[in-house]
Amino acid sequence: MLNPNNNRLDYGDILSPPNNYQLDFAIGTTYSLDLDALVGAAISLGLSEETDTNLINNPIFLLEALRTTADKVILFCEGGQIHLPNQPNPLYILLEEMVFQVSNSKLIQSKYASFHPKFWLLRYVDEENNVLYRVVVLSRNLTFDRSWDISFSMDGFKSEERTDKNNPIIDFLAYLKEFSKNDEKSSKISAVIDELQFVRFELNSNDFYDFDFIPNGIGDYSISDYPLFNESFDELLIMSPFLSKIIIRAFNENINNDKAMLFTRENSLNGFTEKDCGNFEIFSLKDQIIDGESLISEESDENSKNEIIKHDIHAKMFMVRHGNLTDLYLGSLNASYNALDGNVEFMIRLRARSDKLNLKLLSEALFDGEKGGPNSPFQLVNIEKFADEKEAPENNDLSLIVKAISRSNPKACIAFNENSYNIGLCFNKLKEDFIAKFKDYKIEIRPLLSKKKSKFERKICFKNIDKIRLSEFFVVSVYEKTEEGESSIERVIKVPVSGLPEDREKEVISSVVNDKEAFIRYVAFLLGDDYIISVMESEMMDGLGSANLSFRMQLPELYEKMLKASLYAPEKFDELEFLIKTLSDDDVIPDGFEDLYNTFKQVVD
Repeated sequence: MLNPNNNRLDYGDILSPPNNYQLDFAIGTTYSLDLDALVGAAISLGLSEETDTNLINNPIFLLEALRTTADKVILFCEGGQIHLPNQPNPLYILLEEMVFQVSNSKLIQSKYASFHPKFWLLRYVDEENNVLYRVVVLSRNLTFDRSWDISFSMDGFKSEERTDKNNPIIDFLAYLKEFSKNDEKSSKISAVIDELQFVRFELNSNDFYDFDFIPNGIGDYSISDYPLFNESFDELLIMSPFLSKIIIRAFNENINNDKAMLFTRENSLNGFTEKDCGNFEIFSLKDQIIDGESLISEESDENSKNEIIKHDIHAKMFMVRHGNLTDLYLGSLNASYNALDGNVEFMIRLRARSDKLNLKLLSEALFDGEKGGPNSPFQLVNIEKFADEKEAPENNDLSLIVKAISRSNPKACIAFNENSYNIGLCFNKLKEDFIAKFKDYKIEIRPLLSKKKSKFERKICFKNIDKIRLSEFFVVSVYEKTEEGESSIERVIKVPVSGLPEDREKEVISSVVNDKEAFIRYVAFLLGDDYIISVMESEMMDGLGSANLSFRMQLPELYEKMLKASLYAPEKFDELEFLIKTLSDDDVIPDGFEDLYNTFKQVVD
């Protein structure tokens, strides 16, 4: 447990349905979001496949993954913290009904408090409609950041007896529901809330005997009410990338002896002195660990740029021992003032007897042996060298600008203009003091799928946008001139758009399934019982000649696939029905296919 060299988990594996189950509904939260990472999560959730393969570049594979999960996933993120994807394409409009922004209304020293939890609740069902729940509590955002994080998950099943163990999750979901703008998904959240009263999660652990879910910053929930922040301890271990002096000093004063360890990033120690943390042994990741990925990227491709991909501690963990009992707190909460007194967070407390978990056992796992040993990824830090360093700010003005824009309740509307569309974007509720405060910054905005930019104003109009380029996602770019040059930030915000054409999804499907060969490849993919093999088979069909010849060559195989589907997966014919109706006017359906389909459809019906 918690050995960085041996105990590694893949985000996709955590989300993927167990054997013989498929996803029914997933509720997730993250502070920052990378839309490409969400695509990867959709592949794991909908198709149960790994995301670190070239299959993610296959448009048919992506189209089916997003269509499969679009109605089954709702993800909440901090408003103004959606990262710009590398190569956005029209398929991203299928993400719009998954993503909802949360804007924490609290202010901390004139800055916005954050929506910061990293949490998933997943509902799976099997062929007999048996239900399995999985709860996941993480320190990791849904991004491609390579920092060191921690995750915990456990499964649960429905029971006849009511339990109040899940009440914190129920209240957390009720809070999230207020930010869902989708009636169907709000109804699903309500159904999950009702069902959770009868779900029993099982630790199945030899180390822990009990657990508690701990939301922070919603309603009356505060982790400050737990012993972690108001009792003294016999042993203490903290791992937190970001620190506040006032929090660490309070921990420092509550240590009964010198048995305390702090794992953090070195730049988070700037300005700290012995008075703040003198009772701790302090550790950071070794430089060769932080910079290690640059060597991999340099050697992996001689023609690629030598990018230095740094990673550092991002895990949040608190272990405290009181006598014979030990509590381990995991989740999203840093040892910082903002985390405790404003942010929305989510943690889990795992309870153990001290012979199963204590400072010695946990530190040996983290060090992979003795501290200072050859396998240890951590190094001892001398706090004296940081005393005269300036503390790094937790937020910069560029990020605050995007957050303010996201919180201004923007709206947009669509107007048809001959063969294209105009987008009217409005920020009427943006406060005057914001405009005055940031008037010296250069701010631009554009639709995610278009290159047309505009200077940021209260009212903006983008003209002559193609239907396939219409989206609720917009890119905000902020530039600041500094003594070192120009700094900038780009983030995506989601804006409610009225008047969007109802056939946008058809346009996206038509852009991928754009000829008869592509249609056959998609059908073969849909009917396959192994998605990776189906993709490989569809790719082998490229270059086989004319579309009708390809169809004749593939007819026996399609016949066999339809036969299997009619017997073992008749629901796949609903997907085929949708595909045929969607593309019926596009002249991409080969002659004879609908006759074949209708034959098997009669069997299914």
